Amino acid sequence: MKRFTLIIIVSLFHLFGFSQGSIVLTDKPFLLDTPGDTALTNWLNTYPEYSTCSKEEREAIFWINLARSKPKLFVHNILVPFLEQFPEVKNSYTRSLISDLSALEPLNFLAPSASLIQIAGTHAKDLGANQRVISHNSSKGLSFRERMNRAGYIECISENIYEGKENGLFSVLFLLIDTGVKSLGHRKNILDPQMKYIGVSFYPVKGKKDIYYSVQNFSCK
Repeated sequence: MKRFTLIIIVSLFHLFGFSQGSIVLTDKPFLLDTPGDTALTNWLNTYPEYSTCSKEEREAIFWINLARSKPKLFVHNILVPFLEQFPEVKNSYTRSLISDLSALEPLNFLAPSASLIQIAGTHAKDLGANQRVISHNSSKGLSFRERMNRAGYIECISENIYEGKENGLFSVLFLLIDTGVKSLGHRKNILDPQMKYIGVSFYPVKGKKDIYYSVQNFSCK
């Protein structure tokens, strides 16, 4: 089997930074046999901005919402089969994720936000097209706070950045696992009970075949 690296880079949680982590994964498909969540899908489809997202962006938004709203089911139907098929991923971080999700009370859905989708898309494209080192700063030197402020978001905001295969579920799984990130900042962003809105974008990384950046933005307002 070929192997590739899915890299989980940086996150900002209420404007505080976190270091990066990475996972080397066997290059094979994840065979998932689980029923969808019709209620969640129908709810997401009521938002026109959701339909403008790519397939993998919609997948990421769906799986984030499933992990939040049905954490125990997510462990049983998604996380456990994933670890069975990719045992090389098992570590203290996956064990802590199982523990966290198993103890988590259901959280609210995150509504797709057109403005957050645009912010995520702009930054993912900036990173990917310019082949930049992963950063929450733009190529023009704007910080995360400045980028969000210019779009009208002043507080209660966070951002995750992922580098790896264009796969919505993988991006969510690896950011939730958060290997190498002692603060578990990416996981905390995804499972933050304060948050109400989400935007996700994928963009190919210039010069890296089949590798994408994905930006996730969250806000409570």
